Amino acid sequence: MSLRDKKKIETKNNIFEVSGRLFKEKGYENTTVDEITREAGIGKGTFFNYFPTKEGLLKDFIKQKEDLAFELVKDQLTRNISTKEKIKNILVLLAKSNENDRELTKLFVFEHLKHYGHEERRSSNLNNLIKVLLENGEKAGEIKIGSDVMKAAGNLTAIYFYSLMEWLCSKSDYSLSEDISKKIDMIFDGIGR
Repeated sequence: MSLRDKKKIETKNNIFEVSGRLFKEKGYENTTVDEITREAGIGKGTFFNYFPTKEGLLKDFIKQKEDLAFELVKDQLTRNISTKEKIKNILVLLAKSNENDRELTKLFVFEHLKHYGHEERRSSNLNNLIKVLLENGEKAGEIKIGSDVMKAAGNLTAIYFYSLMEWLCSKSDYSLSEDISKKIDMIFDGIGR
């Protein structure tokens, strides 16, 4: 990697770090690009070289978080474990990645929903991944879904996202990953062979 490429990565990471801190301190709406650039020690032009708008920063942050989460779960696909364990491990790993910074996760999830609504959902990658795992599990005779594997995958994805929203809105402090783990056990006790 060239020195220039390293500098680009450092600058982008610096923008993410500073903006995340400011968003937590002041809120997304109350944080300006001027404040981000001043705190990051960069010019506005540099900011706009990386992100066309503050909303672009939000979208990129969410995409990076999703990419990181999927990097965490890639090895689950090749492990020699049951379909249930693969799905459970993937959803628990995703939950743990959100538990690392609940406040920032909450801020970005709700800002994303406010700006982009439900039409631009990022759940399709997770849904497709679970669908493939369910199809493979059914072929192996581990589970019985029937003809609507996509609906079953959608239900598991919905359980994850509902649980995430419930956890983000809860005033009590409980483990999202443990909650997801118990729910997946409950589901598979009903559909497992």
